[in-house]
Amino acid sequence: MSVALLLITHECIGTDLLRITASILNDDPKNTVCIEIPMDSDTAEMAQVIASAIDTLDTAQGMLMLTDSFGSTPCNLAAEFLDHQQRALVSGLNLPMLLRIMNYRQRPLNQLTEIAVQGGKRGITASS
Repeated sequence: MSVALLLITHECIGTDLLRITASILNDDPKNTVCIEIPMDSDTAEMAQVIASAIDTLDTAQGMLMLTDSFGSTPCNLAAEFLDHQQRALVSGLNLPMLLRIMNYRQRPLNQLTEIAVQGGKRGITASS
């Protein structure tokens, strides 16, 4: 099996990124769940939703949580679930990051975490 992925994002971001990634790779992401946090949501209720989602994942190889924006409600909620050494959190989710992750899902959690960060950074460029 592979590292479990849990996307915790603001509305419409995670689901759309997963849909686009699946289309590009022509493969449905397995062992992956996306939770989108509504702007007016109760954080205690959303924490319960996240806990339930984690229970559906095979986390034997670890779990990588991805959030769209550091310091935001989705990120803060994800951080509450870093209570296990086989869990990691990366913020700043973008399409290049997610594509890289999906291409290297079989790597160990610590390597996949670094691949996520590097993939996200390399996907940001400026042209003039």
